[in-house]
Amino acid sequence: MTTKNLPSPVAVIVFLIAVTAPFAFGQKTALATGTINPQTVIQLRSCPAGYIHGMTCYKGQVQACPQTVDLGFTYGVKDPAQRSAGTIIFLEGGGGTYGAPEPDYAETYLQHGFQVVYLTWDQDWEYTNGNTGKSIKSAACRPATFLQYVRQHVYTSGGMCAQGASAGAGALGYALAWYGGGSTLDHVELLSGPVFGDIEQGCIVPNPRNLTVCSSGQYGCDGGSWSDDPSYQSPNQRMVGEWSGFQNCNSGAKTAQSANSAWKAMSIVDGTGNGSFSYPQTSMAGWLCSNVDKEHNNSAAQAQYFFQQFTNHSQTAGFSLTRIDHCLGVEGVTQGVTPQGVSGFDAISTSMLAGCIRRH
Repeated sequence: MTTKNLPSPVAVIVFLIAVTAPFAFGQKTALATGTINPQTVIQLRSCPAGYIHGMTCYKGQVQACPQTVDLGFTYGVKDPAQRSAGTIIFLEGGGGTYGAPEPDYAETYLQHGFQVVYLTWDQDWEYTNGNTGKSIKSAACRPATFLQYVRQHVYTSGGMCAQGASAGAGALGYALAWYGGGSTLDHVELLSGPVFGDIEQGCIVPNPRNLTVCSSGQYGCDGGSWSDDPSYQSPNQRMVGEWSGFQNCNSGAKTAQSANSAWKAMSIVDGTGNGSFSYPQTSMAGWLCSNVDKEHNNSAAQAQYFFQQFTNHSQTAGFSLTRIDHCLGVEGVTQGVTPQGVSGFDAISTSMLAGCIRRH
């Protein structure tokens, strides 16, 4: 996989627009974030497995997130050789307890002058209390708090950006919609997610009908539409069941209305109108696996619930949603190809390098 001579972003719809129109959905009051005391953050002798060579790593704790217990984390920072063009934070999938599995992204961004930050949690960030959960939305306070910490204590200049994969993209979706991330982040790349778009539709039994992703005329879509099942499949249904506090997520038995309502309430798109889907100083790009090889999971459908909230250019500083064919496995957009035949890695990297500029 090459990390040099990236192609021009002809396959990536990144609109870098100076937005002056009114907010389409109105800025809502953000949920409260927690705190990270910088005086208690300590430097480690070495970084955990999965961190790139040359990173300096630190240990800290997110405290005071409402309805959650405190949770420890480790983060690593590596600076470019020259003055930083910006900071790019990586949020990984699952519980976020392992380092980034694809170091070529970080190495490429470093070569282009960006500071890179890795993050891992002591336990799955989606649990609200140890290894039990009550609301993934409440637990999402933790990564949102860490993003604010990086802005205040790690970031130095240029764009403040993030790249999230799967549940990591879900964390970014919550940060933007519920925790005021639009006032912190200049650009985000969302790979195979956000996977918590509508948790009720992922868990409810009887299962819902398939969802059309990038339906005809959908704003910002690059590539044709396809059908995807929003229901969580094994092992994701077990993890979401544990994180949400309702073990019967898509378990085969008809789910109770109390569980259905709780799942809906903790979703990124919860149906209340209280979440914010206007970030005029933040650009975003989404990358979803199609069903062209008939090997895919619910990530595209779950993400569609989030992406279909964006219908015009006044909501973001730039927006694109790209269909990726021939993914590696069910979520491997990096190894797939865009509708124009560009590798997922090259298209995503080009999008980040073009979009990560200072807007705040």
